[in-house]
Amino acid sequence: KTSSILKIVMSSLRNAVKRVTHKERSQPQHRAHLGILEKKKDYVKRARDYHNKQEKLRILREKADHRNPDEFYFGMHNSKIDGFTGKHVQTEEARRKEMEHIIGDDAIRLMKQQDLSAIKLQIQKDTKRIEKLRASLHMIGVDEGIKKKPGKSLKRKKHTVFVDDEEELNNFDLCKKLNTVPELVGRAYNRPKLDQLENSLDNGDDSDPDFEQMKLSDKQLRKQEKQAKRQKIRAAKARASSYRKLESLEKRKEQLLQVESHLETEKMLRGKGRRR
Repeated sequence: KTSSILKIVMSSLRNAVKRVTHKERSQPQHRAHLGILEKKKDYVKRARDYHNKQEKLRILREKADHRNPDEFYFGMHNSKIDGFTGKHVQTEEARRKEMEHIIGDDAIRLMKQQDLSAIKLQIQKDTKRIEKLRASLHMIGVDEGIKKKPGKSLKRKKHTVFVDDEEELNNFDLCKKLNTVPELVGRAYNRPKLDQLENSLDNGDDSDPDFEQMKLSDKQLRKQEKQAKRQKIRAAKARASSYRKLESLEKRKEQLLQVESHLETEKMLRGKGRRR
């Protein structure tokens, strides 16, 4: 018992005595620009990494030496080399076929049917919107009152009048042909005829703008002309916007019809029975 107690005391005293601290050698000051001094454990890691890379290069060289130039696998049709990583990856078509095989034909047929129904519904909506726009627009005066933007040309609508001979061409009177006054010949729309103007003047219709102009002063007339010009510009811009919208709807409808035709063909091919 006494010997064990003495051993415990001696060991505790040994730990109480201050020992020399062994420090690792640092990089000398004149070599500080080379970085931290490499120890043996750092060298071992670096050497192992170097040898592993050399072994991989040796294996690749051996495979290149023993490769068969006529080697072929059917998987080569469904893969391509990624330009970023340099590895073989599946093509989009191969990935889609694999997904179809995993999901199953029934699920694919159901999804295609839902897509077809959604496209048909969108075509019906676009058709109704196109009919509604065509009913409200008459394809006249599209670019009236709109300032020409730089780099863009606006197409003017033309009204061609055919005559029988050259004599009628020389004596042609546009006001007489359109049955209106010379002030309204330049209008492409809202162009009343002579009998309509006479009836409005005889009845004294205050709602007629031409009848109102007869009772207004010069200052009021100028003000009214400015307001009419602004209204004309706003109306022309609104018409042009409507025509652009109509054109985009018609273009989208054509694209949807092509998609619908493609889905209908796929539906027939996936169905049962003989392929025709």
